[in-house]
Amino acid sequence: MRTSEQAARLLLQYRRPLYAYIQALLRDAHLAEDVFQEVSLVLLRRWEEFGEVRNFWALARETARRQSVATLRRLGRERFVLSAAAQDAVDRGFDAVAEQADPRRDALRHCVQGLPDLWRTIVRSRYWKNLPVGDVARQVDRSENSVAVTLNKIRSRLADCVEQRLRTGDAT
Repeated sequence: MRTSEQAARLLLQYRRPLYAYIQALLRDAHLAEDVFQEVSLVLLRRWEEFGEVRNFWALARETARRQSVATLRRLGRERFVLSAAAQDAVDRGFDAVAEQADPRRDALRHCVQGLPDLWRTIVRSRYWKNLPVGDVARQVDRSENSVAVTLNKIRSRLADCVEQRLRTGDAT
């Protein structure tokens, strides 16, 4: 896999915690989206320049912190920059979230693979392709009510499976 593809995959993997981190620093969703895009570009450039890094999350978080502070200062919002102690607390919290994201995702991926074929088709159609329940029902030749009930069963089974795998430390 090319290094730029690796960087893109890692960026997608950490998108949610990174965006949430930026939003926590800026407290403005629209501004956070702009800064997230800037951070993404910086990270991709750095990856191409320096190659693979040991701890992508640490690099992404620090880049996001610097970009967020610079943005607040550029907009004349210095008073919104967190104190060092508050920033460290936010960092510790998001570091814990980022560390937990991978095992949960891996466990979910494994649990989805263990579903019956029809259920996997329903999950992929509803959540990956983002199709409405009615479209999913037509695709699998079932009633909307049947698909809705099945989705509830699937969510329950997946939640139980993921929690079980995380409890036993068998996320992969």
